[in-house]
Amino acid sequence: MQKNKGFSLVEMMIALLISTILFLAFFSIVSQFQIWSSNLNLLMERDANVWLAPLLLSRWITPAGNNRWNQNWSGVAVQTGRIEINSDIHGPQGFPDSELSASFEALVLRCSKSNLRVKSGSGSFQPLIKNIADFEVDSENMPLISVRLKAVTDRPLFVLTENLSESTEFLFFLRNYRLNLFSEDPR
Repeated sequence: MQKNKGFSLVEMMIALLISTILFLAFFSIVSQFQIWSSNLNLLMERDANVWLAPLLLSRWITPAGNNRWNQNWSGVAVQTGRIEINSDIHGPQGFPDSELSASFEALVLRCSKSNLRVKSGSGSFQPLIKNIADFEVDSENMPLISVRLKAVTDRPLFVLTENLSESTEFLFFLRNYRLNLFSEDPR
């Protein structure tokens, strides 16, 4: 008579134990990969915000004070965590018209609710760059303006308890910070 060979109870228990260990190790590795992937994503988003800032701000800050001839606005007004930028850059046929009526000729930048916000003219503040914890502007060396930003992550990184911040400073030269671009009276 032939005996059917099968698995004994001990062999079955050992196979089950090895399978469970391999299963837990696999999910532990996947979990660690997800944590590090999420952390890397948060850090890359924070850095992208810092890298985007000079591109956006240079478009508005560098022409500040353009065509202030016979005007009641100064071009740049700096307060704590806030900068007002006025620049007459638009008008008929591409020439300044001595008015701050076009979009982005009269701007206010400030930091609130962890966002750098912008307001154009009489509009309302709109988020420009998110996760900005600190925004400082220094205009002591006019026509050179220093802007310091501190960017943070949306939330603390996994495994770490605090937000990692990235600080940077930009210097903008106000190339047109003069009363009039032309030496003669434009009127």
